[in-house]
Amino acid sequence: MNAESPLLRLDNVALSIHQTPILQDISLQLQAGQTLGLIGESGSGKSMTALSIMQLLPRGARQTGTIAFQGQALEQMKEADLCELRGSDIGMIFQEPMTALNPVKSIGEQVSESIRLHRRLSRDEAQALTLRTLERVGLSNAQFPLNRYPHELSGGQRQRVVIAIAIACQPRLLIADEPTTALDVTTQAGILDLLKSLQQEEGLALLLISHDLAVVSNMADDVVVMRQGRIVEQGDLGTVFGRPEHAYTRMLFEASALTQVARTPTAPPTSAHTEPTLLQVDDLVCEYPGRRTGLFSHAPAFRAVNRVSFEIRRGESVGLVGESGCGKSTLTRALLGLMPLQAGRIRLDSEEVSAARVVSRKARRQMQVVFQDPYGSFNPRHRVARLISEPLHVLEAAPGRRETLQRVSRVLESVGLTADDGDKFIHEFSGGQRQRIAIARSLIVEPSLIILDEAVSALDVSVRAQVLQLLDTLAREQGLAYLFISHDLSVVQRVSDRVLVMQRGKIVEQGDTAVVFRKPQHAYTRELLAATPQLRIPPA
Repeated sequence: MNAESPLLRLDNVALSIHQTPILQDISLQLQAGQTLGLIGESGSGKSMTALSIMQLLPRGARQTGTIAFQGQALEQMKEADLCELRGSDIGMIFQEPMTALNPVKSIGEQVSESIRLHRRLSRDEAQALTLRTLERVGLSNAQFPLNRYPHELSGGQRQRVVIAIAIACQPRLLIADEPTTALDVTTQAGILDLLKSLQQEEGLALLLISHDLAVVSNMADDVVVMRQGRIVEQGDLGTVFGRPEHAYTRMLFEASALTQVARTPTAPPTSAHTEPTLLQVDDLVCEYPGRRTGLFSHAPAFRAVNRVSFEIRRGESVGLVGESGCGKSTLTRALLGLMPLQAGRIRLDSEEVSAARVVSRKARRQMQVVFQDPYGSFNPRHRVARLISEPLHVLEAAPGRRETLQRVSRVLESVGLTADDGDKFIHEFSGGQRQRIAIARSLIVEPSLIILDEAVSALDVSVRAQVLQLLDTLAREQGLAYLFISHDLSVVQRVSDRVLVMQRGKIVEQGDTAVVFRKPQHAYTRELLAATPQLRIPPA
């Protein structure tokens, strides 16, 4: 910390909501031009600290202590003055761009709205500044006209629009709350490079909130570690990352290291290739129809999956990596029978499932899926026991109530929960516990193959390590095969025996994970590996 007066200073800030303590004794400071990394698990208070700085607190909130920006106490300011400050001097980038953007307004309108509100410019002047701002974040008007809507952009492009809104009025402080969590590695690298360049050009202060230690190690000057609403450790990056003093900080590093350790194969390499083939995909083609361009004409169909072939053997874990829009999700839908095929075939345990109009009960039992969002994939009105037992309808003879409850209890215990958890609702669990419940639901019909679609991307490092260890254990005990879809290459290295690299609808490289990661043959694979952030421990 230098001796200059800090741009932002928090002194003994405490926050309670309806008398429930959320933050306690938060004290930190941030200088102009500095990056402060705020790390900790979900529920540690990171986002509430950011919202306290913005003075965007929910009803029933009571804050004590002082939050000073440029020497002015924010908690003493009137709402009208705070509205003027937000967006002009303090900008914020939210984690989920699709919810941060208005779906019925064009991207040009949304950036221009912020400019006109704070700069008092004419419509033409605001539009000119909007064009320049979007250009700065990599969205040129030639490729991304101002009349585009958020749903017409990819996740990374939407995040760039959110950044454009936040920086349009050249704020002194930029708060970035998990700005790259759901993005693929190349998009993440582009967003982080953009934030660095903006900081260098504008001299703004950056408060970077993240649970990814590798990202923080490559961006931050100082670090604050939070746990259960308190700061447990803080200091310069070299000291905190090089010689962590608190047991919680050391635990975060150990969990992060566990996700980057290469997988130990469930079988010796010589025998792994002799196992019978469980899933065989040959020359798969999936297309989306082109949009109508005139009264009697259509644009050509878009080929999302282009002549894809691969196989998964029994007990084998296969990783599928690639950027957003490369065709991973379309391929997953095709495997699950939710997407029509234009060519190719899919065979599951010698049964050709692509030829049937309706996927058989046997195929549905053998292949289950775990989605990225464990909360969104459950009905919140039902208890966990009912949620887990839903797949039992695919069995030829559905079990009775007593056997169903016994099965639910067994799978809950197999994923590290208790039988009593079946009587609870899904909102009563943490994110990691919800993902365990999602895994339990996939296990109840005793499948041979589980497709995991970004199943750990939104989890904290410690919870992610636990879930990955659980998947390893289940594979060894039950002989499960996995298709693990992820944009996080370190996670794929940790869980997969073989890896498939997908680009623009094609598999451009595949092979043993260790070989592909050590000696990638395709330029795109090398690009993905180069863009993956590595945990950097600078000298103290």
